[in-house]
Amino acid sequence: MKKLFLPLLVFAVALAGCHQEKQEEPAPYNRPFNADTYERNFSSNVFAACMSEGKPYATYSLARLNQKPTECDPRYKVTFVNGPCEGKTVWTEDVIEKTSPVGGGQLVKGQVVLRNYWNPRKLDKDTAQLDRWNRGVVYDTSRMDEGVVELEFPRDKNDFMAAREFIFLHNVRYIEKPEQKEPRIWL
Repeated sequence: MKKLFLPLLVFAVALAGCHQEKQEEPAPYNRPFNADTYERNFSSNVFAACMSEGKPYATYSLARLNQKPTECDPRYKVTFVNGPCEGKTVWTEDVIEKTSPVGGGQLVKGQVVLRNYWNPRKLDKDTAQLDRWNRGVVYDTSRMDEGVVELEFPRDKNDFMAAREFIFLHNVRYIEKPEQKEPRIWL
């Protein structure tokens, strides 16, 4: 009897060890990040200046548009969704209404774009990393095939030696509306 029991016990343990619970793939709506949700966050809100309004180095955050400008008043009424001014409602003229992702698109030297202040190498789409944005001027596009573009950040209209940084393309957005011009005055 012992001779029969020991092989059965070994077989049962081996069989139990081979049995693995099948991991199910999460449904698309259960995934922690969905590209549509990320982009919808930008398309349903505007970017408004929350610090240094009207300056070339203004800091922008996502804001909900409460009221558009009228013929009498050229200001927007916005409530900040995130960033340093989260929850604050203000009247401002410094609003970027529409942006789109750069991806691998065409950038031209001198073009004004919006860039993520944090500039993470891998964007995890966490809202904490999406709360501050700055305008920058495209300086060099020679490394776009590596996923990087060099931007300048002028401090005023006479800053001809502006700070430059390499920014990952997924942290850069086109400014579609309103049209943005180079803030510096060229002689």
